[in-house]
Amino acid sequence: MQRIWLIFLIILITGICTAQVPDLVGNWTGSATAYFVGDGAYDLVEDDRVTLIVVEQTDRLITGNITYMHEGEEIVEAFAGAIGADNKTFYIAESKGYGFGTIISDDEIEMSYLEQGKPAIASIDKFHRIKASSAH
Repeated sequence: MQRIWLIFLIILITGICTAQVPDLVGNWTGSATAYFVGDGAYDLVEDDRVTLIVVEQTDRLITGNITYMHEGEEIVEAFAGAIGADNKTFYIAESKGYGFGTIISDDEIEMSYLEQGKPAIASIDKFHRIKASSAH
């Protein structure tokens, strides 16, 4: 009986240790609501759409771009990031601020973004993976 429990324990530990890192590579689209100190809360982008593209992932490290429209101009900001050891949280650094995210499912993530300065900004971005359409 002890041998069965030992085998079960080894299988359980092995399963925990080999938790798979989520694959975030791809195109994600969503919306962002922000709060600007002094100006209040409103949609951060003009067309209510933000695109996050994870170009490359090596284990838990990611890199890519965030694209949105601001004052009639397309803004593209590069980022570098990391997926937490729990495989549920992720963090990104841009040129001006930092994002702290949660991986909700294979196709849904949410990120809180903070930017210091005048004005200080806090936003909540919700993204869904853009699935490639299959040809029939």
